[in-house]
Amino acid sequence: MTEVDQQTLEQLEKDVWPEPEFGSYLVATCNQLRKKRLCDFTVEDLRIMIGQGIGIKFLPPKAIEVLKENPFAEGDFYEGDLLVQVVRLEQSLLEADQSIYQELIRITVIALGSSDPVFSNADHTYMERFIEQ
Repeated sequence: MTEVDQQTLEQLEKDVWPEPEFGSYLVATCNQLRKKRLCDFTVEDLRIMIGQGIGIKFLPPKAIEVLKENPFAEGDFYEGDLLVQVVRLEQSLLEADQSIYQELIRITVIALGSSDPVFSNADHTYMERFIEQ
């Protein structure tokens, strides 16, 4: 476990968010997850935060660790929902770390080559376009 894994997003980003004034589940959850050590993140935690574009400097590598073990890792929605969220990140953010980017392409190719079609047609098409870029 790395030193980064022992810290929270608030610590890593040196930015403590105030308590949310807007009472939605998603806002409250994101605020709470910023206070959680990265080593304690679940697949669902990663899916939520990456989907919201929060902690993008630190969370994609964590997601890749999970996806290397299981490209179809799932949060609360469906098999492969974490991979879909990571692939949907802005291309320039993914390309900033070439090792992460290349690993994500490899994982996506594996997932698309699976005989178990777990992705919607829209997600499947999006992932095909991702690996073609």
